[in-house]
Amino acid sequence: MEKDFQILYSKMYPKLVRQAAFVLGDRAVAEDMAQEALLRLHKIGMSTIDNHPAWLSKVTNNLCFSYMRSEGSRRRREQTVLENSAEDTFFQATASAESTALNREEFRIIHKALKKLQPRDRMVLLMKFSGYKYDEIAATVEINRNSVGTILARARKKFKQEYELICPIT
Repeated sequence: MEKDFQILYSKMYPKLVRQAAFVLGDRAVAEDMAQEALLRLHKIGMSTIDNHPAWLSKVTNNLCFSYMRSEGSRRRREQTVLENSAEDTFFQATASAESTALNREEFRIIHKALKKLQPRDRMVLLMKFSGYKYDEIAATVEINRNSVGTILARARKKFKQEYELICPIT
């Protein structure tokens, strides 16, 4: 049983981190959320859950949303701003500040466009970009597998529209 968990852990941890990082925009916190979801599964026992990937994805999303609502999140964002200011100073002295600023700006635009999507559409899109299969997405979001493609197409279209509103293509 422990070996089964280790196999599941090594398979799911990277996917859960990517999923949480998309939602939170902070890899360190994303790693914490993925770890917490996996620990919860270990604590309740793998035999109590039928679809481990779907359950883990749902728990990870719920942990991310709870984190974003929490007071700790506000403090963490303030700390990140302070760290980023110090990091910016370092990068300006040692690397291309323009490249760093462009990457941050691009991430901000993507995150802003994602926030415009309906929660279910955003989750489907993020899960697909995180490497989940249609069956896993359907089980997590609790929709028919055939609906995943339709929702994904609609989410991509809406994301593109929102992205172009924020950052018009010339």
